[in-house]
Amino acid sequence: MPELPEVENVARALRDNLTGVRLTGLQVGFAGILGQSARKTRSALVGKVLTDVYRHGKYMILWFEGDDGSMEYLMVHLRMTGQFFILDDFVPDKHVHLIFEFDGLDVHYRDIRKFSRLDLVEDGVAPAALAHVGPDMMKVRFSEWHKRIGSRKAPIKSLLLNQGIAAGLGNIYVDESLFLAGVHPETRPCDLDSETLHDVLKRGKHVMRLAINHGGTTFMNFRNFYGKPGNFRRKLRVYGRGGQPCRDCGSKLEKTVVGGRGTVFCPECQALST
Repeated sequence: MPELPEVENVARALRDNLTGVRLTGLQVGFAGILGQSARKTRSALVGKVLTDVYRHGKYMILWFEGDDGSMEYLMVHLRMTGQFFILDDFVPDKHVHLIFEFDGLDVHYRDIRKFSRLDLVEDGVAPAALAHVGPDMMKVRFSEWHKRIGSRKAPIKSLLLNQGIAAGLGNIYVDESLFLAGVHPETRPCDLDSETLHDVLKRGKHVMRLAINHGGTTFMNFRNFYGKPGNFRRKLRVYGRGGQPCRDCGSKLEKTVVGGRGTVFCPECQALST
């Protein structure tokens, strides 16, 4: 599933390539990924100019402005396999469900699993549909984050994956962040001091910045706006490397399950305190 770095790369590409461009048409092949009818979607967006793309956690909100100053907002959640991209020689296949026609430029929306959602919402920053989502992980201050997580008794990995606490981290970057902070994924935040928790948050933001700069991480389906896979995979220290030697100490990386999610950690660098 695309996490914050992958979504940020898509948002930046949409913003860089389409800001100020008018949406002149919308082809709908499969309306099931829309939160409203195809007719309502076209009526709201076609003829308006894309003015910005706002990202919060794993969500994007596309801002469209009409000639009369009216605004419409399209919230996009890529979920597992949603993709925006433009390729000059691309012939749409059966997985392309939407084609956004931006003044002669076709932007394809492709989703193999059909789990993604594109919803018209009433606000471009804080729509009601995001009321259950916590602050963005890249923007949240430690004082606010600590209040949300510091006294909790659940495994820290499960809490970092909880989008209601802070939005954006997924399985890949949680494993990487905890490794860099030297924290076992089953550790309870209530057993950690403020300094260690501060380092977890700091490392999480650091990992995501690196991943953004490398175009995100691709294991299976993720492609960026130009159809290219993310190349952060080669930078991963633990995720996807169970059974291999730790790049810091040489110990065999272990695999386990935390909160129903596959987890990789170093038993030496991330020893569980007793």
